Amino acid sequence: MNLTLHLTADCNLRCRYCYETHCKNHMAWPTARQAVDLAFSYGHKTNGFSLFGGEPLLERALAEEICRYAMAEAQRRGVGVRFKMTTNGTLLDEDFLKFANDHDLEIALSHDGLLQDEQRLTRDGRPTRTQLEPVIDLLLRYQPRAVALQTVTPETVGGMAESVRWLYERGFSRINSVIDYRPDAGWDDDSLAVLQEQYEAVADLMEARFDEPRPLLFLPFLVKISAYLNDRPCLECKLGMRQPSVAEDGSIYPCNQFLYLPEYRMGHVSTGVDREKQRSIYQASLAPETDCQGCAIEDRCRHHCACLNFSLTRDMHRVAPVQCEHERILIPVADDLAARLYEKRSARFLLNYKEDTLE
Repeated sequence: MNLTLHLTADCNLRCRYCYETHCKNHMAWPTARQAVDLAFSYGHKTNGFSLFGGEPLLERALAEEICRYAMAEAQRRGVGVRFKMTTNGTLLDEDFLKFANDHDLEIALSHDGLLQDEQRLTRDGRPTRTQLEPVIDLLLRYQPRAVALQTVTPETVGGMAESVRWLYERGFSRINSVIDYRPDAGWDDDSLAVLQEQYEAVADLMEARFDEPRPLLFLPFLVKISAYLNDRPCLECKLGMRQPSVAEDGSIYPCNQFLYLPEYRMGHVSTGVDREKQRSIYQASLAPETDCQGCAIEDRCRHHCACLNFSLTRDMHRVAPVQCEHERILIPVADDLAARLYEKRSARFLLNYKEDTLE
């Protein structure tokens, strides 16, 4: 079973695009232990825990205790366990990275590259890019495949490709990028046109470096390419089933976007998942998005994600216009990149995708 554990709602940064309402809520150890026990009680061969915030390293001792306890339980039960954490990096140090490597904890760093100081600031408004320079070196020394997570806004979109280049040159091979989807973010035709230009520039960068010993792997493109070539939907949401979220008080919700909403509460770590409520939420998520039926990219875009839809429109089945426009930009650029890699007989491309799916 996979669970997202919300260790704290607090954060030591005040990123300009953040959608969280920061408060001092945090998870207590007895609650975390019950969550781990609940996950193992399902008897799965592999279990996963995503340690989330806020900034999860504000609760570093709790994060370490969860990993130690869950790893010991996994060994005792003869099953697998894995951990993930996304952090802003400001509290990351070598001791924690040693601990992470000893406990199979995969760390992703939220970092906007050259755009970092425009958006990711401390509580008192100070920039963070210089502070994180040695942290990047440490992280990549211990976890060379760590992912850098970049967020792009209408104000910063013109620097997206150069920021991807900068993150790659700093040592990140795996780079993810999301746009600021907030309804008031301010995307318009002009900024979306710039976004398309930037995606095309990133595709050029990725093509040029795809077969190098350390390739540039831009994950938004790879997700689209892999889903198409392997003939599977871009995203299977499985709301409430794939990875429920546990709030700081131990309440269980179907996903991060539904936290603290009483109508979507589906149990507590002390009593378990309300299976009837879980099934009803999942079944409700399966209804088709009527506005998307008949669209040429219906099977390739993220409109199936009930969580994203709900976070943007408060309706699991209504897709935000900016999300639709974003997918219409991203997918053709990813497809063109795949065609170019195939035409040049990229060794890494042909190795990762079956030849008979490429015709």
